[in-house]
Amino acid sequence: MKFLFLGKYSNAGLAGFLKNPKDDRRAAISAIVKKSGGNFIDLQFLRGKYDIAVVAEVSSFEDAAAVKVLVAASGALNELEMLEYIDMNDIAGRANKITGAYRAPGA
Repeated sequence: MKFLFLGKYSNAGLAGFLKNPKDDRRAAISAIVKKSGGNFIDLQFLRGKYDIAVVAEVSSFEDAAAVKVLVAASGALNELEMLEYIDMNDIAGRANKITGAYRAPGA
């Protein structure tokens, strides 16, 4: 399963960068993903609503959530979102198979 993590650094997280501007965040994030049994794919720093984007593959939602919980507990980020990649064609195919099975309220 592939996930996209989006985060906003906290003041404490930014202070960590000031303290050590050469801190290798790619290595730190790769290590936690690998320890969860997953595969680190990419890390990008962003300008805009989010400061960081990480793409990783893990075997389950629970493994991805465990990574999220551990990173959030560090206090380095104020906000951390976890989005799961989906197969829209598969979803549309499944919806097509059950078309007509649902009736809206009052219809």
